[in-house]
Amino acid sequence: MVFKMNDLLSLGNLKSLGRRWLGVVFVFCLAIAFSGQSVWAKLGSSASSQKRYATAKKEYQNLLYSKKKMKYRKNWMQAIAGFQLVLKKHPKTQESYKSVFTLGRLYHKLGKRTGRAADIDQALAYYHRLESKFPSGWLTDDALYFAGQLYLHRKEFPQARAAFQKILTHHPKGDFVPKARRQLKNKVLLAKKKISVNPPTVVLKDLTFVSGANETRVVLKVDGSVKYSKKRLRNPDRVYFDFKNARWGDHIPNNISVEDGRVEQLRMTDTKGVPSRLVLDLDEQTKQKVAVQVSKNKLIIVVPRHKEKFIAVKTKSPKKKMAVRVAKNSTSAKAQAKRKTPVVVVDAGHGGKDFGAKGAHGLLEKDINLQISRLVQKILKNRYRYKVIMTRKSDTFVELKDRGKIANSHNADLFVSIHANAAKRKSAHGIETYYLGSGSNEQALETAERENGDLVHSVADDAVQEILASLISTTKINDSSRLAAIVQKRLHQTMSKRFSGIHNLGVKEGPFFVLHDTNMPSILVEVGFVTNRQEGRHLRGKGYQKWLAESIARGIHDYLEEIAPSI
Repeated sequence: MVFKMNDLLSLGNLKSLGRRWLGVVFVFCLAIAFSGQSVWAKLGSSASSQKRYATAKKEYQNLLYSKKKMKYRKNWMQAIAGFQLVLKKHPKTQESYKSVFTLGRLYHKLGKRTGRAADIDQALAYYHRLESKFPSGWLTDDALYFAGQLYLHRKEFPQARAAFQKILTHHPKGDFVPKARRQLKNKVLLAKKKISVNPPTVVLKDLTFVSGANETRVVLKVDGSVKYSKKRLRNPDRVYFDFKNARWGDHIPNNISVEDGRVEQLRMTDTKGVPSRLVLDLDEQTKQKVAVQVSKNKLIIVVPRHKEKFIAVKTKSPKKKMAVRVAKNSTSAKAQAKRKTPVVVVDAGHGGKDFGAKGAHGLLEKDINLQISRLVQKILKNRYRYKVIMTRKSDTFVELKDRGKIANSHNADLFVSIHANAAKRKSAHGIETYYLGSGSNEQALETAERENGDLVHSVADDAVQEILASLISTTKINDSSRLAAIVQKRLHQTMSKRFSGIHNLGVKEGPFFVLHDTNMPSILVEVGFVTNRQEGRHLRGKGYQKWLAESIARGIHDYLEEIAPSI
């Protein structure tokens, strides 16, 4: 029943008893409306929030019912993203309340599988968020109990005791009261003496390597004093380091391929209950001692070059002999001598007066392109020992028609142009790789038109078609498509393992003028959209740029290794 103001004023003519009765009813109605005794009195619901929550819940159930899916972190992150979307789109609904709890459970289960401290931290954050925002909710005692378990496992006993005690104090009728009471009888939690805990965990936050002429250096950066032990094993030959008080940072991969003739690969492991480990898989010919240097917050592992021996080789003059230095593992010296050093041209798109695409907060494509291109150049030169030519080394303007000429003049084996994407639709995101072609979809044509800039208007349509027709049937296109496929695969595999939300847009063909005038396999890589808020923020980051460059360089190396006999 709804009262208007005139109706309430007209009640003044009623007798005193009637006024008292109506007053009691009115106050009772207000009390019901604003009591807020239950969390559900504060939260509503809607068809859209229910639908979105049901979708996220289905993804969660599909994950838990599949042992295969649970093996891969990206599947966990996909399930997590579904509930995070509910929180973002429907923050004041019953579904958001349940989503906070489920996010805690997801990170809890993921942390138990991976042993990553960061995952457990996220679980605790969501559990405490539920307690803070919804102290009287029917899931809050569950969250407190699970938080207490995590603290107990971490040997953070005061926090564990506080979590269990809150269940008894604030949720005396909760279904977790018996379990919390049993936990509080634990002798460890009852101890009044100060409980000793493990020393603070040091984060192994960065791992890089440099392959030089005389040695391979593996540099490990840490954020404190690290305790380690070293051991060498044979068959296969490897050296491993155990770090007793440290854990790997979240963005450190499980393995990094080196393959420089001394070190085959680096392997990193984090297993619950055992020290974090770094393994150097060595080449079978590496017999030298692996040295370790400590410098401030760095641990430097040095693997020297192979031992060498001198043999006497006859020259044209029988009276003269020449000492020749031969490496012990040079069984195919003649084959290596015949194989020339590959030449790779790395083209940083745009530059100078040509800004390229523009993102939020002054983010310019030309800057992103140059930063990533420099990293690619460094990896290709230092690790793989390739000769690398840059079409531009600084913020300068280079005509599109001149970039291909640079590659041709150096008789390059590959041409790789690096760009960042843009779209009117701000939600567009992802990584894609192009090779020269007519372009079979609208999005590819739009991307090509933007990258071509003013040049697209300076060449007549019939001339464009003539160029494309003469090239599409050549082996260059076939090799370019293969190169694009390898680089794109490496990009997606590497980035999706280390960052969530990576979208694989695949390999496409497009009429890019920067590719049409080259005489070698040529591709154009779009590393992400500067117009997408999240992807633009990633593209600014040095760590993200590093892994993009790592992926592109490794893809180039994979392709060159595949066609090695023909180079």
